[in-house]
Amino acid sequence: MYFTKGLVICLFFISFLGQSQNKPSIRWEPGLSFTKKIDSRWSYNMSISGRQRFTNFGEGESNNKTDRWEIKSFGTYTLLGGKKLSLGYMYRTVDPFEQVSGWEHRITQQFAFITNFGGYRLGNKFRIEQRIRSSDYLTRLRYAISNDFPLQGENLDPKEFYLIAGNELVYAFNQFEDELENRFSFGIGRLVKKGQKLQFSVVSRNSDLISSNRDHIIQFESVYYFSL
Repeated sequence: MYFTKGLVICLFFISFLGQSQNKPSIRWEPGLSFTKKIDSRWSYNMSISGRQRFTNFGEGESNNKTDRWEIKSFGTYTLLGGKKLSLGYMYRTVDPFEQVSGWEHRITQQFAFITNFGGYRLGNKFRIEQRIRSSDYLTRLRYAISNDFPLQGENLDPKEFYLIAGNELVYAFNQFEDELENRFSFGIGRLVKKGQKLQFSVVSRNSDLISSNRDHIIQFESVYYFSL
């Protein structure tokens, strides 16, 4: 438990390195996620989510609107030792209720694995993304680390709660520019019943860390997970 508390504290401070002095943009992102296990090796996931914006970047002024909808799908193959390779596709609409809206196609390659440190299981994810947008093209490199644990006992049983914390670095670039973003998240979830859980989290996102024009986002997320 001491290690987990230390991890949360360290990630919390990392998340505020280079944080913008401007007021953060406030957002809420609800979603649904469904995972189906095909056999001992293969599984797939589909999810849908939206994002509601409440304030603008840096200004703190009200700007209440839905700024995106997206649907994602992943196919995953489990290797020896529990390591996983995934290939994913996402389609997103930007400002879907505006007269002029945008779009994005995203292809994702992911490698995920578990490491043990101090008796705790840490989830690791490496991602490469190709983002084809209506305005430009970006390649992104992402690394995320996370830890979750039940609040009651060593195993998570139905109706019980768990905590989750993590940090992710995102480096995006194209031929014209590059940028770095840090995302720290902390949340609580509940195993509703076997194969279903509800999770709430808050994410502190600090972007444009390479440049001096930094933005800060506070994003609240709520996701219902189904798995078979």
